Amino acid sequence: MLRNDDGRVTTAGRMLDLLRTRGTLSRVELAELSGLTQARITHVVRRLLDGGLVREVGREQQGRGQPRRLLELEADASYAVGVQFDRTTTTIVVIDFAGRRVATAGFRGTGTSGPDAAVSTLADQVDDLVHRAGVPRGRVLGVGLVTHGPQDRERGMLLMAHPTPDWLQYPLTSTLSNRLGLPVLLENDATAAATGEQWSGTVPTDTFGLIYLGSGLGGGIVADGNAYRGRASNAVEIGHVGLMGASAPCVCGNRGCAEAEAGPRTVVAQVLARPDLAERLGIRAHEEDTLADFGRVVRGWQAGDPDATTILQQSARWIGRTAVTMVNLFDLDTVVLAGPALISAGPLYQQFIEAELTRHALSRKLSRPRVLLSANVDTAAAIGGALHVLRSVTVEHIARTPA
Repeated sequence: MLRNDDGRVTTAGRMLDLLRTRGTLSRVELAELSGLTQARITHVVRRLLDGGLVREVGREQQGRGQPRRLLELEADASYAVGVQFDRTTTTIVVIDFAGRRVATAGFRGTGTSGPDAAVSTLADQVDDLVHRAGVPRGRVLGVGLVTHGPQDRERGMLLMAHPTPDWLQYPLTSTLSNRLGLPVLLENDATAAATGEQWSGTVPTDTFGLIYLGSGLGGGIVADGNAYRGRASNAVEIGHVGLMGASAPCVCGNRGCAEAEAGPRTVVAQVLARPDLAERLGIRAHEEDTLADFGRVVRGWQAGDPDATTILQQSARWIGRTAVTMVNLFDLDTVVLAGPALISAGPLYQQFIEAELTRHALSRKLSRPRVLLSANVDTAAAIGGALHVLRSVTVEHIARTPA
């Protein structure tokens, strides 16, 4: 396996991760980066070479000793599909074994559709993208389906009756798997985005937090290179952290949750409560248009509209307070921002979240908190979902995958 039963990456998985993030490495460098012995590295690399997952691509001279043989991944050994599945947007990516994006597609989210219709549409879109990308279907290992929580990853079900009651405990992964003829793994969107950021190699630490802003608000933690999942993989639900002084009703049944006070749906609702502002910004009143309407508010801020600016700044401050809670709980000095709502709004949220952390994080005297924008702000979750597939299968299974 590339992962143990507790979710930790195995030695083989760690070698593949290092090669994905670094590109080309020698056995000596793999040992130095992983902290493993040369003997252990030699054994694992031999398995990967024999399985056709890694190849030698030349030699590098270091001093007077023997040249080091360089290794890199066989990019076409296999492929994986990642799907970010939301009420307002859906993003599909296909990545090769080296983690490089081969194809991307985006279309409208589920809206208020029932799960049967939504899964049928999604399956058609996945089939179409794989075909257009020219990827051999037999080398597609599976689909990483990424969506909001809470969820039951083991049974592949959502645990909320949203957007319609029939989504509650609907057999999401098994239905999509039967439709596609491929394994489907369920993953939380923020956790997947954190995995995607870890793979990208742009975050300068193995321990960081991630705030994911789609139509809702979620969080993820990577600790010492491993995604933190908690008891049932519904950890770090920062959208449902209660904020002091907040009172807005939340879909979870509580009041004052961060998502209810600061999420994109709330921003749009605050604009709609002012018909003059809604007309000025061109806001519509349909839930499936939430992110498009949020984007219109962002464009209003960019154009200097004072009312749009005030609403967005208040949202960013609330999320900044949520970030303080996350940083204090997990002793973090780095927070990454990702999600389709931040494609254009990222700089504003980055500024205000960093300001809240600088003022209120308990560890601010020890090290100044960093807030970074994702390297793949709109597709990080889908990429992470595809990587979840690559990192969850056996080396032997990948090696046996037909052309």
